[in-house]
Amino acid sequence: MGAELAKLNAARAALREISGCRVVGVGTGTTVEKLIELLASSEEFRGKLYVPSSIDTALKLSRAGLRVLDPSTSPALEVYVDGADEVDPRLNMIKGGGAAMTMEKILAHYAERRVFIVDHTKLVGRLGERHPVPIEVLPQALGGVLRALAGWGLRAEPRPAGRGKMGPVVADTGGVVVDVYTGPIEDPEGLHMRLKSLPGVVETGIFVGYADVVYVGRPEGVEVLRRAGV
Repeated sequence: MGAELAKLNAARAALREISGCRVVGVGTGTTVEKLIELLASSEEFRGKLYVPSSIDTALKLSRAGLRVLDPSTSPALEVYVDGADEVDPRLNMIKGGGAAMTMEKILAHYAERRVFIVDHTKLVGRLGERHPVPIEVLPQALGGVLRALAGWGLRAEPRPAGRGKMGPVVADTGGVVVDVYTGPIEDPEGLHMRLKSLPGVVETGIFVGYADVVYVGRPEGVEVLRRAGV
């Protein structure tokens, strides 16, 4: 109950960021689901245009009666709102628990303002303390990438799909999702660049410098973390 209330409090705090905007990017995940419920319950937010980061989010927005735009043809995003799996003190993040990190990073990069909503359990001293780093890999490169990561001494495994699908998780953008178990990461940006240097790696779930503000939900309220200079 406390975790759900914390997520709801974070989602409520993000409404102030969306209020004055017309075109809003929406991420993927359980905290974002709380946000979509709030958007659908208010007439103020039902008239806005929403650009989803995944098929799952597009379906949830549509079922809630909200207007959904195709990311490939949408106007510029005034704000992008998303969750995260881990957030460190510099507001670097690991994302991709929902296997949508490539589109999430695209939408966040091109948005005018980037807002993230998490519950307090997502705060860590260093990225990688609790979650692996997900990467999206072209299917044809999967064997080579896995061998390269093993050569670096990293355990990496294609993420198994859930009920209704055999084999690994495949992202909406077509790549296989591989979870890389790094342990605490000393240099998130350096690891991101090293992973991206492998041919066939489409994107990583390491987000460095993307968060303008992070609303951290707690059962008793919300903590606001801002990027320096914002």
